Amino acid sequence: MSARSAAVTLGKRAIKLGLLAPASLARSREPGLLILGYHRIGAGMEREMDLPRAVFAEQMRYLAEHREVVPLLDGVRRLGLPLEGDLVAITFDDGYREVYTQAWPVLRDLGLPATVFLATGFVEGTDAAPIRVGADDRGAPPQPLSWDEVGELHTSGLVTIGSHSRSHRSFGALSGAEAAEECATSRATIERRIGGDVAAFAYPGGVVAHEEVVGAHYRAAVGADGAKNVPSSLSPLRLSRVPVRASDGTFFFRRRLAGLAPLEDRLYDRLRARSPASRG
Repeated sequence: MSARSAAVTLGKRAIKLGLLAPASLARSREPGLLILGYHRIGAGMEREMDLPRAVFAEQMRYLAEHREVVPLLDGVRRLGLPLEGDLVAITFDDGYREVYTQAWPVLRDLGLPATVFLATGFVEGTDAAPIRVGADDRGAPPQPLSWDEVGELHTSGLVTIGSHSRSHRSFGALSGAEAAEECATSRATIERRIGGDVAAFAYPGGVVAHEEVVGAHYRAAVGADGAKNVPSSLSPLRLSRVPVRASDGTFFFRRRLAGLAPLEDRLYDRLRARSPASRG
């Protein structure tokens, strides 16, 4: 890690620490489902969307030892049943190759299930990587999973493949017809490639919109507002997701699992809502 990147990370962690107390006031103690959101692992970007592999591995070991990790759709189903404690689901967005080369060996060795949401235009090579301009100026170039790799993940029985639309355009900037085309095309592409059903969707950029359209194609859909999903306010087509950032490390990762989401998440949500074309 460069000196500049290390300094930025320390600054962010200082802010996170200062916000833990007020964040605790909004903590939900009702048992529910925490959906963790990742992007790249070990790509050397030195940005929030890219976790060092060692940090990711440490986080996964903690989950394996201290939490009940479940497939996403199983977790949603169990929200309709009595829960004794929180469930955790692991997800990845976009379909970067590091999911296979860096994250998958860790998940496989620990026996942890996960869901990978594919932006099919990126994976097919017809659309650019869903990374904002300038964010890929360091580290490995953003490359997609190959369909052979996607197939191996799918047939493992541990990894579920979901849709992240075709072009990764924000649904908040699309018409209903455009959203329907994105849903239908992406789902059909994945199902043709893996030979299995696709039932879960992740809104590009975390912007929840056109829920009725999404519901016509998928059983569940995730956004990105950083909260825990609880039975008393469950909405399967606007599931909350907890973003995991590189500056979280292990300490703040555990705080997220405890329901103490840093208030920085609210700032990101506001920026995302004001910028429908945001990518991530």
